[in-house]
Amino acid sequence: MSIPLSEDGSTTAKEAHIASCIESRMTSPGHHANDQKVYAKRATELEQSQNEEDECPVCHISLLSKEFDGNETARQAHVASCLEKLDSSSTSQSQYAPPAYERPANLSIGKLSKDLKGSKSFAASSKSNGDIKSGTSVGNGLSLQTQEDRKQQTLSYNSDNNTDHFTEEVSTLRKWFSTLGGDSKTPMEKKQQIMAKADSLMSDRWGPPGSRRREMVARYWAATRMFDHWMFLHGQHPRQFRKYLEKGYMEPIPTRMVTARTLAYLYPEGSYYETPAEKRLYYLLNNGMMPDGSRHASIRPLNINRDRYTIIRRGNQRNARQVPLNPELLAKYQSPGDVFQSDKQIKSHNYSQQVPNTVYETRMKALHEFAEGIIHGTDHLETMLLIDVSGSMTWNPHSGIPGPDGITRYHDQPSNIRLVQHLVRRVMNHMLPRAQKEHPHQRGIDVVTFSSYGTYIGQLSTSNFNRDWQSKVRLGGGTQVMQGWQKVKATYFEHQNKYYGHGIFDQDFGWQPTPGMPKLSLLVFLDGEATDMDEFELELLGETWAYVTIALVGMENCPHHHSHAIELERVARFNPHVGFFDVHGRVCERLIVQDLLGSVYPVDPPVYEEICKPEYDIKPDELPSYSAY
Repeated sequence: MSIPLSEDGSTTAKEAHIASCIESRMTSPGHHANDQKVYAKRATELEQSQNEEDECPVCHISLLSKEFDGNETARQAHVASCLEKLDSSSTSQSQYAPPAYERPANLSIGKLSKDLKGSKSFAASSKSNGDIKSGTSVGNGLSLQTQEDRKQQTLSYNSDNNTDHFTEEVSTLRKWFSTLGGDSKTPMEKKQQIMAKADSLMSDRWGPPGSRRREMVARYWAATRMFDHWMFLHGQHPRQFRKYLEKGYMEPIPTRMVTARTLAYLYPEGSYYETPAEKRLYYLLNNGMMPDGSRHASIRPLNINRDRYTIIRRGNQRNARQVPLNPELLAKYQSPGDVFQSDKQIKSHNYSQQVPNTVYETRMKALHEFAEGIIHGTDHLETMLLIDVSGSMTWNPHSGIPGPDGITRYHDQPSNIRLVQHLVRRVMNHMLPRAQKEHPHQRGIDVVTFSSYGTYIGQLSTSNFNRDWQSKVRLGGGTQVMQGWQKVKATYFEHQNKYYGHGIFDQDFGWQPTPGMPKLSLLVFLDGEATDMDEFELELLGETWAYVTIALVGMENCPHHHSHAIELERVARFNPHVGFFDVHGRVCERLIVQDLLGSVYPVDPPVYEEICKPEYDIKPDELPSYSAY
């Protein structure tokens, strides 16, 4: 309320009124508690005001320290000096600000200091006793503030820029991170940037869309059924997409890697995967679609050192599924020319029990589509043989065969190479006439053998078969099926390119099919001991121009053989271009020939009447005396 002064200008009445009010407030119990709070709040505000008044508004050091010794001139000079430094620092920093980030105008420290310089509150006057005279200036004509004006300026600055101060600190951190290699892009912008880099890398690696190599990669994605997975990584996880792109998972295996056996070298003992080929294969199997378009549970590889008991248990379980041959079929197809019948060391002349072979529905569908193309003239078929002639094929079962589990097992049966020699001779009776329907002047079937290397031995036929086998087939060495497969590809494509103009050679990925090229139906005989079987399976997974029928020959009641059979069954389940047949022990050869050629020829396979012709049988007196190699 307004209190009038006395006539002589004294404040007697004012002082009396104030004393009366204080007395009233002190004696009033109802307002005592509230007054305590009010007084405490005012004391806190006064203390804060004094604290802010007694410190520099820029660097926030205390102006009551001994450095200033109560000299108001030194205090004002310090404040002016800080403002000048702040101004110059802001100007230099703005020159090096990152282009991706633009500081808001209301956070410009340089502008703020200029506004403070031009403020009227810096003009001050005071008494001569320890104060600066009115109009005194410091530095570049900067008028110094009185303590009251400086206090008001500082409180106003703190109030208006409390939030902006935090934003300024964030911008400073962003600037530091940008200098260290970071950026201020949003996650979506970063993802789009990585996707753009991946697209650029695809163009650099495979050429622009529509190019020949891009089409080759597209066929590989379709054959491996990985298109959906790669597009998912491209859109959602571009870093992972770029990783597998650079590792070569999205393209066929380069020929240089096959020649150098890059994918077949062994990882250190204790690794989850044995070879790079196995690692890549299981990535495709676990992330691709099944041939019928469904998904499957994740699978993992088994290592003989880590999973020995699991491997042996699975082999024994499969071995327990063996059943005797159908007596009616056996009576029709058995022959005195079967190889075990002439082995003087074999005590049993009964046929071994066999695990029934499974032809998967997707395989039957693929053969049906192939047959439709052949019938309508849009597809053609050529045949070749790939034969394992490694040292393990020559082991004598009667002398004992050591397994990877350290156990030596003895078997009452012929060696694998003897059985394969008989089967090859029998299939020639039916393959050559079918080849001559397309090529009347053809005199045999192209054959490639493999051990530590692949060899094209020319054409074999039924005429002079034993002589050609003894002169051309060289036994012994390691088991590297990829060496044989590469020789098959080279032989087939070179022949097709030379005589019919089919196929094109890529300097990195070797021979690639062209539209209208005949399909290859390849019959493979092996014993499952190949060191690069995963690489072979990986290669077959991406080929669309070849249909492969695999005959696994092995020992009777051997869990290790059945373990190989389990792996090849998985190959056939995931790849409809592969058919698998298990052949072990003492077998009915003509029955095996019918099953194998039914997979090789989707159209006009040989049936009972043709297979059991007397002229196609092997007479017992023509059999060479058995001796182990």
